[in-house]
Amino acid sequence: MENLNEILGRATLWGALAVFFAGPTWAQTDIPPFGPAYVQDELATLSITMDPDSVDAMLFGDVDYAATNPFPATVHYQSSTVDTIIPNVGVRLRGNTSLFSPKKSFKVDFNAFVPGQKYVDLEKLNVNANQNDPSLLRAGLSWNILRRMGLAGSRTSHVKVELNGEYLGAYLNTEHFDEEFVEEYYDKDAGNFYKCLWPASLEYMSQTPDDYKFEVNGRRAYELKTNKVADDYTDIAEFIDVLNNTPDADFQCALEEVFNVADFLKVQALDVVSGNWDGYAGNKNNFYLYHNPQTGLFEYIPYDLDNTWGIDWLDQEWETRDPYTWSTEYRPLYDRLMAVPEYRDWYTHYLRRMMTEWAHPDSVEAYLAPRHALLDPAIQSDGYYPLSFGFTYENFQQSLGQASGGHVEFGILPWLDTRLAALEWQLEQEVPVLVVHEVEDNAPVLDSLRVRTIVDAGADEVEVVCWVDPGSGAVPFDMFDDGEHGDRQPGDGTWGVKVPVQWNWTTVTYHVQVTSSGGLERWIPCTPELVTVGMSPSELVINELMSSNANNVSDAFGEFDDWVELFNAGSAPVGLGGKYLTDNLNNPNKYALPEGSLAAGDWAFYWLDNDPEQGPFHAPFTLSASGEEIALLEWNEAGGFWVILDFFAFGASEQDASLGRVPDGADYWVWFATPTADATNNYAIILGGDDVPSPGQRQIAPNPTADWIRWTGDRVSGRLLDAAGREVLCFPASRGLSLVGQPGGVYVLQLDDGTRQRILKQD
Repeated sequence: MENLNEILGRATLWGALAVFFAGPTWAQTDIPPFGPAYVQDELATLSITMDPDSVDAMLFGDVDYAATNPFPATVHYQSSTVDTIIPNVGVRLRGNTSLFSPKKSFKVDFNAFVPGQKYVDLEKLNVNANQNDPSLLRAGLSWNILRRMGLAGSRTSHVKVELNGEYLGAYLNTEHFDEEFVEEYYDKDAGNFYKCLWPASLEYMSQTPDDYKFEVNGRRAYELKTNKVADDYTDIAEFIDVLNNTPDADFQCALEEVFNVADFLKVQALDVVSGNWDGYAGNKNNFYLYHNPQTGLFEYIPYDLDNTWGIDWLDQEWETRDPYTWSTEYRPLYDRLMAVPEYRDWYTHYLRRMMTEWAHPDSVEAYLAPRHALLDPAIQSDGYYPLSFGFTYENFQQSLGQASGGHVEFGILPWLDTRLAALEWQLEQEVPVLVVHEVEDNAPVLDSLRVRTIVDAGADEVEVVCWVDPGSGAVPFDMFDDGEHGDRQPGDGTWGVKVPVQWNWTTVTYHVQVTSSGGLERWIPCTPELVTVGMSPSELVINELMSSNANNVSDAFGEFDDWVELFNAGSAPVGLGGKYLTDNLNNPNKYALPEGSLAAGDWAFYWLDNDPEQGPFHAPFTLSASGEEIALLEWNEAGGFWVILDFFAFGASEQDASLGRVPDGADYWVWFATPTADATNNYAIILGGDDVPSPGQRQIAPNPTADWIRWTGDRVSGRLLDAAGREVLCFPASRGLSLVGQPGGVYVLQLDDGTRQRILKQD
């Protein structure tokens, strides 16, 4: 049997390797594997053990207390492939009306009492009774369809739950929405993540962000789940302003600058086919908005999908309701989109894909049948199953094909047949569509501009071109969907291109042109995107760092953590406000330097310990002792772009050795046997007794490299030779060279000042 520490140990090892070897991350949705927490071909057992008094308090005590305060427990998760015991777990009730049901739902919180404790990268599990659904399959079916559509949504599996040895019945184990969720699906968790519950209509209130913090029933309608300390609602207020107040003529361009329109329309198509009346359009309820920091777009994510597939509490005929008038009252996000002919065509296209692909009866039955069989014995022995609505075991057996009465007006498959039959005569005529969305780049760019976008043209062929303008006129670069150009998998609809940055580029603009064989053309974004490329040398530089601090210098809490030192190499004070440190250029605003000024010739010191709660000089990331990168950046507020002030990539570190410039602020980096945290490097002992490089000696890094190299000192021209001494390319005076497009292998860099260095190019 494995314990949690063994699992966490493996996770930590692989996580450290991933930090160093992973390439650039992107914002488009990643669909993670189910993993051991969501076993698909059997019913795992979730056994909860807690003090009997806690059980009584949770199940029979004050409901409000039991729904907000976790009780200490030990959780044992078992399947044919997993047998894990996790101690010191918090368990509480969850839900709204279900809090008062005989069959309770539970929140399992692995880090409630042990900060940072997780089970296979999960901090929490939602264990849902879904007592209103006699099949226990409706929510999982909807989540499964979202997954096949390539959209973010909870992973699910069915489990048997035991509490102190008592069998509580069959449950739906549902992935929790939190910062781990958005990082899993969007690569980053830095953006604002809002839980939107009734009456979250997205109607305009005012230009005052705090007005959107209004409460109903003791909670906010738009509840910020991340970045709670800042509690800044500026972004959602601006989005709602754009949504409601932009004139029709400018609406598409303005909305696509702030919102992922295409994916919302896909979700709305699923709402129609599944009869989800309890989402945004139907009930201004049950959705999340994530402000994706990579694209700058809000992402719409549905939530709570059990009142679907023929369940109705409102006495409405959802099975035949017109998909173009789905909302029961004005909803700006739905109604304004339906008023745009192009978006309406996209929506029709997605509804047809639901009918022929995503929710085709064959694929729906393929999901339902094996899970219905798995659940059968668990439901038959579930004593709590009948208590909420009087469902019988026979109701479960017949739930795929027959209604159960009351709020369950259809079996799942008859509902689907009825809904699809209605759509056959309701849908508008299909016309050629060209959906282009989620254009994104890897700004701030050091060596290679990478752009990608998602294209859906139905059956039509497309040509995708990225026009890049470095200031001397736009140049076309073909984009590809072959898995080789920064896109995703071959033929998956994601198109990418890698554009080598030239030595004299400082900023570029780009936009993407897509032309279909059906005669449609689309440009995105409407206004070309501006990005900075290369570095903008600054008097403020990264001067020294330590990535393996075992016993060198400790912080005020007695911890030996990673650290970095900055140095002002100029002759005047430098302001630190608006400047950031990061270990990932794709997440440039990881750590904002505290406001202040650094005098000429002075140092600034910061702990890189992922302990921001310890104070403003503690950054929310660490360095990898096996090697990685660190960058100093500045946000140009007027231009709306990032500027790279300094960047350094380093290899594996010896314990208690630091890496620094010598003398302070110089181009030369060496390993120090005597680190000089927050002090001059000029008298440090060089590791191994090496001499300080002479002023004429250049340093060339990184080496090995995947795509670029740079060198210290003045600009110089030169040549790149292959291992046989043949010239591969020559280049004008510069401080760096892109190797993008060159095959992996050994090369020789020969600079015209006589410097010669062997380079290993990695694929």
